[in-house]
Order: sequence, then structure tokens, then C-alpha cells
Amino acid sequence: MVDVILDPLRWETAGESDEALLESWLVDEGDRVNAGQVLCKASLVHQGLEVAAPSAGVVEQIAVSAGERFGPGYILVRLVDD
Repeated sequence: MVDVILDPLRWETAGESDEALLESWLVDEGDRVNAGQVLCKASLVHQGLEVAAPSAGVVEQIAVSAGERFGPGYILVRLVDD
């Protein structure tokens, strides 16, 4: 199982109280994904970001819904080996 989070380096430019916004999902639970495939789009401090799968697998759980805000270390999605 792989828990996918927003790259911690992205948070270095954000303030302590800043949150990111998950704009949209490009996959659904149950989808097979490839390593490097973009899973969702988010924004942080007015900067658009793409979150990619670190490895191939199946989307087991989407933990943050589109339109929700999230902070550093939040699990966005869980992947399992296919």
C-alpha cells in the first residue's frame, strides 16, 4: 500500500496556516494507474500543482474530495499493488 501526499517541498513556500485546495480528481477508486500518472490537480498559494502516482497500482481510497482543503502530510489517496 502506498499513501500519496503532496510533496513536502511544496509546503516550504506556504505559511504555517496555509492550506492547499484539491481542485479535481483525474482517477476514480478502483482505477489502475501507472507510475508518474497524474492523479489529481491541486493549488497551493495560488500555484497549480499536479499530484502523480509514485508507483503503479490500483486506487484503493480517495481520502480528500475535490473542493476540500488539506494541510501538510494529509493522505490524498491510497494505492495498492495490482
